[in-house]
Amino acid sequence: MHRGYVKLWRKSLDAGWLKNHKLWSFWSWCLMKASHQEYDQIINYQTVRLVPGDFIFGLNSASKELRMSIQSIRTILIFLEQKKNLRRKTTNKFSIVSIINWDIYQSEEQTTNKQLTNKQQTTNKQLTTNKHIRTKEHKHIKNNTAIVLPEWLDKELWEKFKKHRKSKKRELTEDSEILNIKKLIKWKEEGYDPKFIIEESIANGWQGLFKPKNKTESEDKYAGIFSKE
Repeated sequence: MHRGYVKLWRKSLDAGWLKNHKLWSFWSWCLMKASHQEYDQIINYQTVRLVPGDFIFGLNSASKELRMSIQSIRTILIFLEQKKNLRRKTTNKFSIVSIINWDIYQSEEQTTNKQLTNKQQTTNKQLTTNKHIRTKEHKHIKNNTAIVLPEWLDKELWEKFKKHRKSKKRELTEDSEILNIKKLIKWKEEGYDPKFIIEESIANGWQGLFKPKNKTESEDKYAGIFSKE
């Protein structure tokens, strides 16, 4: 089984967990006990399938490893369950603890990127100016906890689109909002008008954003307004 390492997020500092040494010790222990990959574990002649973020838990073994009382561990478990950091599935023989949102905070895709070869590094240095601009825009979509919109994206129109999605009972999550902004950035680079795309989605009652069939579609919509008679 891949041992590897875990990531500690700085938001734990904001939550004040480090000040509670028992809580921080137990939570760190849970992260290190959790599986990084899917595998089968045999417990009392029973095969148990564990997925990333899961581990077999026992109060007695946890108490011995952490040198904490069973009552302290029970109290911390209840706290972490209430905070939706983990969940427990208990049988008459053992318990499985699952770290909630493991795939978001401990994804191997984020931590085990392959090292670039010299050839790849050379290629990266030869990126065009447009690609540098696109990378910069993608990088700045999310700044700390706030989503930063590109300068060319009308904030009022974007808020209108978010309200539209909410009215359709398809409220934008943080991840889906970032994904939609990235699509607009890409389509803008291809020559499409982001404002037209958003307005069309709202006007037609669509839940998502869709690329126009052609680049002149948005121009055709308003062509009659300014044309000479």
